[in-house]
Amino acid sequence: MAAIQRGMARGDGIIEADIDNTWALLTDWGNMDWWGNDLDQGAMTAARTYLEGEKGQVPRTKVIERESGDETGVAHVNREVLIHEDSATHRLYYTCSNGLLLGVNNYLASWTLDALEGARCRMTVTAQFDVVEPGKLEEARNTFEAVYELIFKGVGSYLAKRGGTYTQAG
Repeated sequence: MAAIQRGMARGDGIIEADIDNTWALLTDWGNMDWWGNDLDQGAMTAARTYLEGEKGQVPRTKVIERESGDETGVAHVNREVLIHEDSATHRLYYTCSNGLLLGVNNYLASWTLDALEGARCRMTVTAQFDVVEPGKLEEARNTFEAVYELIFKGVGSYLAKRGGTYTQAG
């Protein structure tokens, strides 16, 4: 039987935009215009993203096609399926394709937003996942937490360039 390690990752960031505009951007699930592709790992660079399903409906799937990397066994098309969205509490849950990172399966994440004074909000990302060989738990956790920091940076920068506002197209 293969050894299974259970992993958890977490990140918190302050977004310099109000909760409603941040929520509108995050729930425009197929839109990744805010993603900066700043991660050092080439295999994590998003080349193209698109939405499967209807905007505003649950479930719906964000498909992220990543540039080819050197790592064997890593999916180059990730599917992030939004399975729950609660606009009253500003919480969403989604799953990712197995193989998102080497040996990572059963990734389940939650994003929450909490309003702060001064038209700002706190974004928290938490995730649980399994790691099987040849994957490495600590490496996966570190990568996820680095990605969360890039999410906070990207969402914040994207909204700042638009004066803190966001309107979904279509």
